[in-house]
Amino acid sequence: MSNKRREYTFFWFIENFSYCWHRKGESLISPVFTANGLEGTAWTLKLHPFVKHLGEDCIYIRLSRNEDFGPDLFVMNYNLSIVAENGSAISSKRFTINFPKKFNGCGWSFPNSVENLQQLGYLPKDILTVRCKLWNGEGNADTVAPILGRTRIGIEHISFLQEVESFSAEEPNIKPVQIRSRTKKECVVSSSLHFTGGIYCEKKIVLEIKLSGNDLIFAKCKTSLLDISGNTTKCAEVDSRFDVERKDIAELELSVTKDAIMTRKSEYLPGDKLSLLCDCTFLTGIEFQQIEETQNEITTTGKKLRDSNISTEKLAVCPSVVDDLKDIYSSKFLTDVVLKTKTNSFPAHKTVLCARSPVFKVMMSNDMKEKNSNSIQVDDLEDDTVQQLLLFIYSDNVEDLQWETATKLYYASDKYQIEKLRLMCSSFFMDNLTPSTAIELLLLADTHSDSDLQKFVEDFILNHEEQVFGSDEWEKLMNANPELALKTMHLKYKTKKKVGK
Repeated sequence: MSNKRREYTFFWFIENFSYCWHRKGESLISPVFTANGLEGTAWTLKLHPFVKHLGEDCIYIRLSRNEDFGPDLFVMNYNLSIVAENGSAISSKRFTINFPKKFNGCGWSFPNSVENLQQLGYLPKDILTVRCKLWNGEGNADTVAPILGRTRIGIEHISFLQEVESFSAEEPNIKPVQIRSRTKKECVVSSSLHFTGGIYCEKKIVLEIKLSGNDLIFAKCKTSLLDISGNTTKCAEVDSRFDVERKDIAELELSVTKDAIMTRKSEYLPGDKLSLLCDCTFLTGIEFQQIEETQNEITTTGKKLRDSNISTEKLAVCPSVVDDLKDIYSSKFLTDVVLKTKTNSFPAHKTVLCARSPVFKVMMSNDMKEKNSNSIQVDDLEDDTVQQLLLFIYSDNVEDLQWETATKLYYASDKYQIEKLRLMCSSFFMDNLTPSTAIELLLLADTHSDSDLQKFVEDFILNHEEQVFGSDEWEKLMNANPELALKTMHLKYKTKKKVGK
């Protein structure tokens, strides 16, 4: 570094921060950041969400230097802050450290628990903003290079019905529930009920919930009684996000007993069947982490720079349009239409559907049954597909795309003319095409008259002709769709003829 002071500001945005799963001593690590003028040094922030300092719950943050290509020793001044939505900050003292490579440096304990930060406005939309200012030399800084990094803690919400038939019988018919996670392929959520108590005391109802994935943790669960009119009454709720011991949720004891429900049988037991609506949230680990921007342009010092810094902090914690749309979708706020599969209903907003799909727009703006009934039948789509489709409509993003889900989403996006989603699925197919999936994709492209995708698959097949043409799948294609098989085989000879010329 030159003797002239140059100041760098690293903003680290941590989404879904209250869902940190770390126990005491464990840390959340930022993306690695560097910038021009830092002489090849690379840095990370390490944040410990749950620590005790002088008997108080604290968040501990430290600056660490990584293994890098910089000098063996590097003097760095820095200051750490947690920034609120209005731009105010809780800041540490100044540190001046001579950093060797792979050195943790010093940090600061911020005397606020995660729950307190939320109450004080430091977690807008559950996003924690950490700011680290780094500089070398003294005096007013005349250059600033903002660096933006983001980490998203993955969470998944699951809602389901837990039903008990013949509830009033001595041995009720309890139907276990199993739901496969849409983001974690190997994860299954299992639910069941049992009763405690005996002859001399009221029977209590206990809901059991289990996750098949060992690395997944339940964070929140709410259970409600569903009455004959479809109204809900909360009967159990637990939220372990602010539990320093990070206890997992396994059992929830309902606030109502079996006898209490029996006294209101006409209200809660239509056909002697009890229905519980369960809403659960569990953690899936780090979903996203990267440096989003490194601004190497030099900014002039002075009042304008300081005002710019405040604006940057305020803008950085503001939610985007996507964040707000996802929020109203997740909360089902003011929904006015439902998409109905054979087994489920998915609330949505007409204006959003119309803005994203010309097919939905026609349904909602013309005198069609969908407009009059506020209901759209999607019997040809599975529940997971509709959920992923709506997630894309509201967020412009798809999560954990796999071959099977991409195939179903491609069908849905073509049907409802959501072009960007169709192209994203096509791109996924092209990136993940193998000889074993080539025939399936050829059929898909032909069925949907997708000439670009079909041309890509045809070229792939011709480059892997021995594996494809000699397979059992190809023989099945010749029997099921001889015209398509003949057309593809003919391309082989047309290509050879062109090469021969």
